[in-house]
Amino acid sequence: MITMDFFSKNKDKIVNAGAILLAIIVALFLFNMQNQQLATLEENKNEEIKKSQVIDSLIRQEKRIDTYRRTFNRRDLGSVIDAMTDISKGTKVKIVSVKPGTEQKYPEYIKDSFFIVVRVESYHALGQFISKVENYKDLFIVEDVNISTPTSTQLNKNEEAGLDISLKISTITCI
Repeated sequence: MITMDFFSKNKDKIVNAGAILLAIIVALFLFNMQNQQLATLEENKNEEIKKSQVIDSLIRQEKRIDTYRRTFNRRDLGSVIDAMTDISKGTKVKIVSVKPGTEQKYPEYIKDSFFIVVRVESYHALGQFISKVENYKDLFIVEDVNISTPTSTQLNKNEEAGLDISLKISTITCI
Protein backbone atom coordinates (compact mmCIF):
# COMPACT_ATOMS: atom_id res chain seq x y z
CA MET A 1 0.00 0.00 0.00
CA ILE A 2 2.68 2.33 0.84
CA THR A 3 4.06 1.87 -2.60
CA MET A 4 0.71 2.54 -4.14
CA ASP A 5 0.34 5.69 -2.13
CA PHE A 6 3.83 6.67 -3.09
CA PHE A 7 3.12 6.13 -6.82
CA SER A 8 -0.20 7.91 -6.72
CA LYS A 9 1.20 10.91 -4.86
CA ASN A 10 4.29 11.15 -7.08
CA LYS A 11 2.70 10.03 -10.34
CA ASP A 12 3.52 13.27 -12.15
CA LYS A 13 7.09 13.25 -10.87
CA ILE A 14 7.62 9.63 -11.93
CA VAL A 15 6.23 10.34 -15.41
CA ASN A 16 8.44 13.41 -15.68
CA ALA A 17 11.49 11.42 -14.52
CA GLY A 18 10.69 8.67 -17.07
CA ALA A 19 10.29 11.26 -19.82
CA ILE A 20 13.61 12.84 -18.86
CA LEU A 21 15.30 9.43 -18.76
CA LEU A 22 13.83 8.56 -22.17
CA ALA A 23 14.98 11.93 -23.56
CA ILE A 24 18.50 11.31 -22.22
CA ILE A 25 18.61 7.84 -23.83
CA VAL A 26 17.39 9.23 -27.18
CA ALA A 27 19.88 12.11 -26.95
CA LEU A 28 22.76 9.68 -26.28
CA PHE A 29 21.67 7.52 -29.20
CA LEU A 30 21.53 10.56 -31.52
CA PHE A 31 24.86 11.80 -30.17
CA ASN A 32 26.52 8.45 -30.96
CA MET A 33 25.04 8.43 -34.46
CA GLN A 34 26.30 11.98 -35.09
CA ASN A 35 29.77 11.05 -33.80
CA GLN A 36 29.90 8.09 -36.19
CA GLN A 37 28.81 10.28 -39.08
CA LEU A 38 31.38 12.90 -38.09
CA ALA A 39 34.12 10.26 -37.95
CA THR A 40 33.09 8.97 -41.38
CA LEU A 41 33.10 12.49 -42.77
CA GLU A 42 36.54 13.10 -41.27
CA GLU A 43 37.86 9.91 -42.92
CA ASN A 44 36.33 10.93 -46.26
CA LYS A 45 37.87 14.38 -45.92
CA ASN A 46 41.32 12.89 -45.25
CA GLU A 47 40.97 10.56 -48.25
CA GLU A 48 39.95 13.48 -50.47
CA ILE A 49 42.92 15.52 -49.23
CA LYS A 50 45.24 12.64 -50.10
CA LYS A 51 43.64 12.32 -53.54
CA SER A 52 44.01 16.04 -54.05
CA GLN A 53 47.69 15.88 -53.13
CA VAL A 54 48.24 13.01 -55.56
CA ILE A 55 46.43 14.93 -58.31
CA ASP A 56 48.52 18.05 -57.59
CA SER A 57 51.66 15.92 -57.77
CA LEU A 58 50.54 14.45 -61.09
CA ILE A 59 49.81 17.91 -62.47
CA ARG A 60 53.30 19.07 -61.47
CA GLN A 61 54.82 15.98 -63.12
CA GLU A 62 52.80 16.56 -66.30
CA LYS A 63 54.00 20.18 -66.43
CA ARG A 64 57.58 19.00 -65.99
CA ILE A 65 57.13 16.41 -68.75
CA ASP A 66 55.63 19.06 -71.05
CA THR A 67 58.62 21.30 -70.34
CA TYR A 68 60.99 18.48 -71.25
CA ARG A 69 59.01 17.69 -74.37
CA ARG A 70 59.22 21.33 -75.45
CA THR A 71 62.96 21.23 -74.76
CA PHE A 72 63.40 17.96 -76.62
CA ASN A 73 61.18 18.65 -79.61
CA ARG A 74 62.01 17.49 -83.11
CA ARG A 75 64.26 19.77 -85.14
CA ASP A 76 64.31 19.95 -88.90
CA LEU A 77 67.22 21.20 -90.99
CA GLY A 78 65.69 24.67 -91.36
CA SER A 79 65.40 25.23 -87.63
CA VAL A 80 68.96 24.00 -87.11
CA ILE A 81 70.24 26.41 -89.78
CA ASP A 82 68.33 29.27 -88.14
CA ALA A 83 69.71 28.39 -84.71
CA MET A 84 73.28 28.08 -85.97
CA THR A 85 72.94 31.41 -87.79
CA ASP A 86 71.73 33.05 -84.57
CA ILE A 87 74.62 31.55 -82.64
CA SER A 88 77.26 32.49 -85.24
CA LYS A 89 76.20 36.16 -85.29
CA GLY A 90 77.91 36.84 -81.97
CA THR A 91 81.14 35.04 -82.87
CA LYS A 92 83.69 35.26 -85.68
CA VAL A 93 82.35 32.14 -87.34
CA LYS A 94 81.17 31.71 -90.92
CA ILE A 95 78.86 28.79 -91.64
CA VAL A 96 79.99 27.05 -94.82
CA SER A 97 77.51 24.18 -94.99
CA VAL A 98 74.87 22.28 -93.03
CA LYS A 99 73.87 18.71 -93.90
CA PRO A 100 71.43 16.34 -92.22
CA GLY A 101 73.02 13.30 -90.65
CA THR A 102 71.71 10.04 -89.33
CA GLU A 103 68.70 9.44 -87.15
CA GLN A 104 69.12 6.96 -84.30
CA LYS A 105 66.03 5.62 -82.57
CA TYR A 106 66.16 4.56 -78.93
CA PRO A 107 63.28 3.32 -76.73
CA GLU A 108 62.72 6.70 -75.03
CA TYR A 109 64.05 9.20 -77.58
CA ILE A 110 65.28 9.85 -81.11
CA LYS A 111 68.71 11.34 -81.74
CA ASP A 112 69.09 13.40 -84.94
CA SER A 113 72.55 14.42 -86.15
CA PHE A 114 73.58 17.32 -88.35
CA PHE A 115 76.97 17.95 -89.94
CA ILE A 116 78.03 21.57 -89.99
CA VAL A 117 81.17 22.99 -91.58
CA VAL A 118 82.25 26.40 -90.31
CA ARG A 119 85.24 28.62 -90.96
CA VAL A 120 86.79 30.36 -87.97
CA GLU A 121 89.66 32.77 -87.59
CA SER A 122 91.10 31.23 -84.42
CA TYR A 123 90.73 28.52 -81.85
CA HIS A 124 89.33 31.11 -79.46
CA ALA A 125 86.46 31.85 -81.88
CA LEU A 126 85.87 28.11 -82.20
CA GLY A 127 85.68 27.75 -78.41
CA GLN A 128 83.19 30.61 -78.18
CA PHE A 129 81.05 29.09 -80.93
CA ILE A 130 80.99 25.61 -79.37
CA SER A 131 80.20 27.12 -75.97
CA LYS A 132 77.28 29.07 -77.43
CA VAL A 133 76.01 25.96 -79.26
CA GLU A 134 76.05 23.87 -76.10
CA ASN A 135 74.43 26.65 -74.02
CA TYR A 136 71.77 27.57 -76.58
CA LYS A 137 68.13 27.64 -75.46
CA ASP A 138 67.40 24.57 -77.61
CA LEU A 139 69.27 21.38 -76.86
CA PHE A 140 72.28 20.85 -79.12
CA ILE A 141 75.10 18.43 -78.31
CA VAL A 142 78.45 18.79 -80.06
CA GLU A 143 79.59 15.21 -80.55
CA ASP A 144 82.51 15.46 -82.92
CA VAL A 145 84.94 18.17 -84.00
CA ASN A 146 87.38 17.88 -86.91
CA ILE A 147 89.77 20.74 -87.59
CA SER A 148 91.56 21.33 -90.88
CA THR A 149 93.32 24.21 -92.60
CA PRO A 150 92.06 24.91 -96.09
CA THR A 151 94.62 24.81 -98.87
CA SER A 152 95.19 27.83 -101.05
CA THR A 153 93.33 26.15 -103.93
CA GLN A 154 90.21 25.74 -101.77
CA LEU A 155 90.09 29.45 -100.92
CA ASN A 156 88.69 32.12 -103.19
CA LYS A 157 90.79 35.22 -103.67
CA ASN A 158 88.41 37.28 -101.47
CA GLU A 159 88.29 34.82 -98.55
CA GLU A 160 90.55 35.00 -95.57
CA ALA A 161 92.58 32.04 -94.43
CA GLY A 162 91.31 30.36 -91.30
CA LEU A 163 90.36 27.01 -89.90
CA ASP A 164 87.69 24.79 -91.43
CA ILE A 165 85.84 22.98 -88.67
CA SER A 166 83.53 20.04 -89.22
CA LEU A 167 81.08 19.60 -86.35
CA LYS A 168 78.65 16.79 -85.69
CA ILE A 169 75.79 18.31 -83.70
CA SER A 170 72.95 16.19 -82.37
CA THR A 171 69.51 16.96 -81.01
CA ILE A 172 67.31 14.72 -78.90
CA THR A 173 63.57 14.27 -79.32
CA CYS A 174 61.39 12.55 -76.71
CA ILE A 175 59.07 9.88 -78.01
